[in-house]
Amino acid sequence: MANVTNLPDIEFYDIIEDKENYIWLAADKGLYRYNGKSYQLFKNPQQKGNSIFQLKLDQHGKLWCNNINGQIFYVENNELKLFFDANLLVKGQLSPYSILEDKIRIFTINGVFDISKKDKKVTQFFEGNSIGFDDFEDVSYAFVINETKDKDLHYVYKIKQDTIKVVLKIKSKTGAQSPKIFTFKKEALINFKEKGLNKLYSINVKTNKSQQLNTPSLIKYLTIYNIVNLEDNYWFLTTAGVFVFKLENNKLKFIEQLFETESITDLEVDFNSNYWFTTLDNGVFVSPNLSIRHTFLNNLKDKITAACTLNNNEFLLGTNTGKLLFYKEAKLIKTLTFPGSKIIGNLFYLEKEDQVIVSINASESFIVNLKNDKIIDKKNKFSVAKTFSELENNNLFYGNYKEAIIYHKPLTSDSLNVIRKNRVKTSLFTNNQLLVSFIDGLYTINPITLKQKELKFKNKSILVNSIAKTTHNIWLATQHNGLLQLENDTLKPVSIANKLQINYIKSEDNFLWISAEEGLYKYNTITNEIKHLNAQDGLNISVNQFIILEDNLVVILPNSFFILPKTKQLFKQFKTSKIKIDSILINDKDTLVGLNYELPYYKNKIKIYFNSNGFESNKNVSYQFKIKEIDTIWQQIPLNTHFVMFNNLPNGKFTFELQGKNLSAKNAISTTPITFLIEKPFWQTYWFYFIIFLLLFGVIWLFFKWKLKQKETQRKIEIDKILKDKKIANLRLENLRSQMNPHFIFNALNSIQDYIISNEKELASSYLVKFSRLIRMYLDYSQQNEITLEEELNALKLYLELEKVRFEEELEYNIAVDNQLKTRQIKVPSLFIQPYVENALKHGLLHKLNDRKLLIEAKIIQQNKLQITVEDNGIGRVQSEKLKRSNQQHKPFATKANKERVHLYKNKLKRNITIEVEDLYDENQIASGTRVVIIMPT
Repeated sequence: MANVTNLPDIEFYDIIEDKENYIWLAADKGLYRYNGKSYQLFKNPQQKGNSIFQLKLDQHGKLWCNNINGQIFYVENNELKLFFDANLLVKGQLSPYSILEDKIRIFTINGVFDISKKDKKVTQFFEGNSIGFDDFEDVSYAFVINETKDKDLHYVYKIKQDTIKVVLKIKSKTGAQSPKIFTFKKEALINFKEKGLNKLYSINVKTNKSQQLNTPSLIKYLTIYNIVNLEDNYWFLTTAGVFVFKLENNKLKFIEQLFETESITDLEVDFNSNYWFTTLDNGVFVSPNLSIRHTFLNNLKDKITAACTLNNNEFLLGTNTGKLLFYKEAKLIKTLTFPGSKIIGNLFYLEKEDQVIVSINASESFIVNLKNDKIIDKKNKFSVAKTFSELENNNLFYGNYKEAIIYHKPLTSDSLNVIRKNRVKTSLFTNNQLLVSFIDGLYTINPITLKQKELKFKNKSILVNSIAKTTHNIWLATQHNGLLQLENDTLKPVSIANKLQINYIKSEDNFLWISAEEGLYKYNTITNEIKHLNAQDGLNISVNQFIILEDNLVVILPNSFFILPKTKQLFKQFKTSKIKIDSILINDKDTLVGLNYELPYYKNKIKIYFNSNGFESNKNVSYQFKIKEIDTIWQQIPLNTHFVMFNNLPNGKFTFELQGKNLSAKNAISTTPITFLIEKPFWQTYWFYFIIFLLLFGVIWLFFKWKLKQKETQRKIEIDKILKDKKIANLRLENLRSQMNPHFIFNALNSIQDYIISNEKELASSYLVKFSRLIRMYLDYSQQNEITLEEELNALKLYLELEKVRFEEELEYNIAVDNQLKTRQIKVPSLFIQPYVENALKHGLLHKLNDRKLLIEAKIIQQNKLQITVEDNGIGRVQSEKLKRSNQQHKPFATKANKERVHLYKNKLKRNITIEVEDLYDENQIASGTRVVIIMPT
């Protein structure tokens, strides 16, 4: 074990396993705890000296210990704490102690003292030199050395709670040296030395009867450090190793000795039945299975090259030096040596004749008669043998590196039949049939007719290394096809062995023993159950050759062998110790281990350390983990890895589940799930969203409020400007109307003047009446920006009537109004049409001598717009322009004023009025009038 686990010391005094399967070691350098992978040293600042002794567990599982200076310690919260310093009581002697419910009882050379757990008060239980003590459950025994007048008489007291009773008186004239008591369930053993010899007494716990035992000679002079009871056997731990005895009829019957060169101080069997032995100067030994014994050849230069089974648990080994080694279990009983240096390649035992065929890996072979050890030279008859099979009728099959042969009466005759010339691997005779594996395939051979038939698997030849027969079936270990079953000349694969690299197979009843690189397997061919022996069982080797005895298996190695008893103790029932969460690191900082964690978003790096105690658990316990909310299957953790790390857990709830299983155990065990609640980052929380929403809402509200305020200010500015523009436009329109009205009056007065000059009084009077009515209309309309279309057309009718008189009735006009027009509702700029009618009369029709026509049309067009058309058949604009140039006395004002009115309506009052003037021509392209089209919104 020292080579495996790097022991911190070599001198150990005591060992114990606690309820959590920690192994505690009391050593020269201090108190150590082993968890399956490492050692932890426990020290106390007030500790005097390093050495620790006498490990004990109280009824609550708390560990206690003491030292030679009288200090008593206990372990609590992973710390070694000082309970009491009894240095004044023990005076430098290592004193045993007992743990009671409310006190510690210490046995010293000055008497027995009770130390209260509550207030550390010390009271003396009784007087006397009491350095020999031991207890079991609620019963304890104390050896008191008599220091009174009768010094030859010593007492053994039985103590139960606070009652005390003498159960044994011992006379010793020379004094009892180093008394020790070892208490068990049925009896207590008392040991002391007298004149250098061990004395042994036994006391029946139930009846209190006592008697002296005859000390076995094997341990008479040895120092006995401890006695341990295991399965009703007493294990004496001494300076010469371990001696195992069975107490029968008050006599110690020797069973075996272990570690004969070691000073064994203590022994502990852990929860997986591993045996721990502490030594005084050579560390700690661990035996996974004491039933497996390893035996080395006496001469380590010899190499085992062949082996065979004999009778009565005896077996024979052949070596590379020509030796035959006869063993009965692990004991060498005799040796035969062949002359010269011979490598024994194969051994075959003929049970009826009680003779052994010895095949040499050269041109030699021998027959050894086991009755008289006589050796008979057979030359090369059985040399370089690969396999033997005993047939019926005193026949023997022999296969070597080049051919297969059947001998008739092989011991006395050389009669033979060569079956086939090819290298032979192995053979088996069963059911009157010989199975032979050649280098090129497997054949069945009739030993009588020598008829051969090849057996193929999937229509291919197979290479078979080993053949065995159980009660009902034949089994083949093949080179490339795993384990096959032969039934009715048909080969079937055995799936349970597919993953095994099989070296060798042997049968026993319905069981098949299989050797492999991973150890030894026992396969139940009926139930298909398979058991495995490996390093955890104490078989830490690759198994190749082995033989089966009546009670044991022998695994052959080059210069040693293992003996494995075929008992139920061979295959251990492994357990997995409770998995403990050692520590949890959050963002690389250690924290208290708990089951529930609520963490902020930035504390999301989690590292979890864990362990399952037990011998070399780091190599033998496999772990799996699962995050319940994420994983659907268990995630495998690499072997010898004892932590899981999550570098960046997202926000949310995560349940960490962990399970572990000893590689040889059946069931896994699980830890209590650990829950991690990683909070969302503040920017992902609802309250943050709400705050952002409020901020955005506030910003947007302020922005729109500012924009509305700006727009309101701008609107006020624009309204003020519009009002000013409207006011200016109205003033300009008013000014224009005020300029247009005199213009109409001027033209009308000219007409009246013409009538008066012409002495046409009646016409002048009629004209004047109409003129006055028209003037009244102009005066009324000139005060308004807009009038109804009806009012505008009425003014035009009156005006045209006056103009018709002036044209001496040579004017034909027509005012056409669409019936759909609501003339009383439609508004038009006041006196807007009249200037265009006036222009048509004055500039178009006036210069035409006859057939003067004027058309005024009002109608609704698309998009509910009003279209007014003024059309004349006058001289046209071109001819009129020529006449205007010749007469520059009168400047046309009305048309110009109307254009400015249109501009003001469009740009200032947002009322779109369009005016289009079109020259009309006849078929000869002679001017035939003018058309003015006015379009305005209704």
